[in-house]
Amino acid sequence: MRQGDGQARLARHLLAGAFHGVLSTHSLEHKGYPFGSVVPYVLDREGKPLMLLSHLSQHTKNLEADGRCGLTVMESGSGDVQTRSRLSALGDVARTDQAPGMERYFEYFPQTRVYHEQLGFRFYSFRPNRIHWNGGFATARWFAASRIIRANPLGPDVERKILTHMNQDHVDSLHHYLGHLGKRVPDSPVIMVGMDAEGIDLRVADELHRLELPREINTAEEARSVLIEMAGTAPPDDS
Repeated sequence: MRQGDGQARLARHLLAGAFHGVLSTHSLEHKGYPFGSVVPYVLDREGKPLMLLSHLSQHTKNLEADGRCGLTVMESGSGDVQTRSRLSALGDVARTDQAPGMERYFEYFPQTRVYHEQLGFRFYSFRPNRIHWNGGFATARWFAASRIIRANPLGPDVERKILTHMNQDHVDSLHHYLGHLGKRVPDSPVIMVGMDAEGIDLRVADELHRLELPREINTAEEARSVLIEMAGTAPPDDS
């Protein structure tokens, strides 16, 4: 195991499961100053953040002039904000018309399809160069993007088959997975919207949740095996 692999995995888990962050761009209106805005994102097939941005928004105008930017994401929670995990990624954003994760994005944020098809929103890909990670006391360090960004080993057709199968035939298992996160059984359907080497993503109404896998997977058969294993594992007892 390479030095820092454990922290790199934690950083990947946060980046994959935050689903939104603060995008800092170079202000056109106020030269020399950063402009921060909250944007949703989903990791594309290459493991890079994919954003759907309005051509009218200030951050999009800034990016069109200068694609260099930063993306900051933070662990959710309460209490002292400085005790939560966070990362800041430095990189470049560019518009993409053939993003490999467009349909995947709409699985996570279905309400945004109309933004893209009727309101002129466009996809932009964030390509990190370096990532600063802080997972707690004495863990702050820089990582090369190659240590954090990981392509999804499941091809789009394979991932789609897994999602369709789970959402149609294993609804009880999806509720069970949500229990692993300490969530109560919701009134809304639990929908599995994504799977990659290290986790599965669930959507309940407009809320997204990420559940880390007990081990990494790389094939459809490994995915099937770990999903069966997780369905048979008792969620934590909160009592």
